[in-house]
Amino acid sequence: MDKKVRRYEIDRARIILERFEEEAVLVNVESGYYYSISSAGSEILELLEEGLAADDLALALFGDSETLHRFQIRIAQFVEKLAVEGIVVERDPASSAGPGFHKGWPLHPDGAGYEPPIFERFDDVRDLLLIDPVHQVDPEHGWPKKRASASSIETRA
Repeated sequence: MDKKVRRYEIDRARIILERFEEEAVLVNVESGYYYSISSAGSEILELLEEGLAADDLALALFGDSETLHRFQIRIAQFVEKLAVEGIVVERDPASSAGPGFHKGWPLHPDGAGYEPPIFERFDDVRDLLLIDPVHQVDPEHGWPKKRASASSIETRA
């Protein structure tokens, strides 16, 4: 039985991505969550965007080495977490098959200094990210402001 080849891409309709030197920050504009992803996680996102199959990520990072086997499960768990959060979605199977082995791979042939990908989700500014800036503007200050619902309006005597 053939195993399904899973290829992913960032869901650009819902996810805003900004890469910095050592990490990537992503914002889900539908849920209001934002994420910090380590350097290793950012590398994995780039490989997925290039069209690499999820099962080939460890090979691209480490080559056929003992290091590949040490990190393969962690990388698969990281990709699964990205999919569960809606950061990545499966590519259309009709789209390009993705790269074959590329010059410059493996990126970490001996695994020295490689740290597994770290993924953190934050919701501390979720309410602000979900405000509709066109319709929920404070008339006095001009800044978006969450409107109080009928159940949360305070009454003062």
